[in-house]
Amino acid sequence: MSSPTAEPTPFQADVLTAVAAYMHRTLAARARKTGGNFAGPLTRSDWVVAVGKAKRAVVLTDTDVGLDVALADEDRRLRLSSIDWRPGQALFSGELGGAPFTVTVEPAAEGFVIRHRAAKARVLVLTPLSADMHDRIPEKKKADTSKSILSPMPGLVVSIEVVEGQTVREGETICVIEAMKMQNILRAEHDGVVKTVSAKAGDSVAADEVLVEFA
Repeated sequence: MSSPTAEPTPFQADVLTAVAAYMHRTLAARARKTGGNFAGPLTRSDWVVAVGKAKRAVVLTDTDVGLDVALADEDRRLRLSSIDWRPGQALFSGELGGAPFTVTVEPAAEGFVIRHRAAKARVLVLTPLSADMHDRIPEKKKADTSKSILSPMPGLVVSIEVVEGQTVREGETICVIEAMKMQNILRAEHDGVVKTVSAKAGDSVAADEVLVEFA
């Protein structure tokens, strides 16, 4: 009963690619200034950006206004500018090729989870060698979330409309989440009985955090 997400459109895939490349480069520079460790030398320009299962070889070039991302296999260049983001922020705004956008971002066990409108993906920035090694690692089975209501993005719980033990019908409102100054109503995708309620009004929640589980 999780909120559905859509596959990225070509423009969204470009946005996710450029945003992840910029964040990776920014965090690498900060880690070196503070003596931390981060994959690859700062001067490295060739990377592989994996948006979900799709991998794209890129060459990065810093500019006065942002970052140029050359797509090595597509003979195209993405120009990221007007960037409004600092490490730790959940919102990343900018322009890609002059088109404005805003995405939500958060760190993952590897890489980042980036969402633009209904499209969300885990995005990794890898060295070519690491990308080749990832292709050899068996894919883990996804957890079954069919009986859960998950927060679609970082936000604030406005209300929880159900209690444990309650029977709900398909389409019934389960909870309301406020994110990016908009209220998102999460509804039951099919009939069920509420097993546990893990959040309450006023709670701050992360993307994919379990709010309600069904028996």
